[in-house]
Amino acid sequence: MEELVRKLFGGTAYLAHWFEREELVLELESVQKEAECPHCKQKSSRVHSRYKRKFADLPIKGHPTRVILHCRKFFCDNPSCNHKAFTESFDFIKPMESKTERLISEVLKVSGNNSSRKAKAILEEEGIKISKATICNLKNKNC
Repeated sequence: MEELVRKLFGGTAYLAHWFEREELVLELESVQKEAECPHCKQKSSRVHSRYKRKFADLPIKGHPTRVILHCRKFFCDNPSCNHKAFTESFDFIKPMESKTERLISEVLKVSGNNSSRKAKAILEEEGIKISKATICNLKNKNC
């Protein structure tokens, strides 16, 4: 599992996994030594606080997958930056997003030439739980 996590979720380490009903839950933690302030681009290694971030990913072996990621906020030590703290970022998910880039790409690929109803049915066969409204929202957001 550690190798899979390293490949899919760079900058993280595997902590645990379990099943809740039919859903696979992965618990990960950030292992990045430092993070870059998105506002001034200065790097920092001073941790401000910690929090848990929850999001969905593509199914693994047909099981819908939810990830719990232990993240950190860092202090920005740049005196000319207007932001005193910021959250670390990851390549596999955008800030404030509840789905990984891989999952969003799959939803957009399937929904490209299908109605939201048809796309929902296809995605559910693949093990992706999603509503028609979410499909429409993702299509509108990524046009």
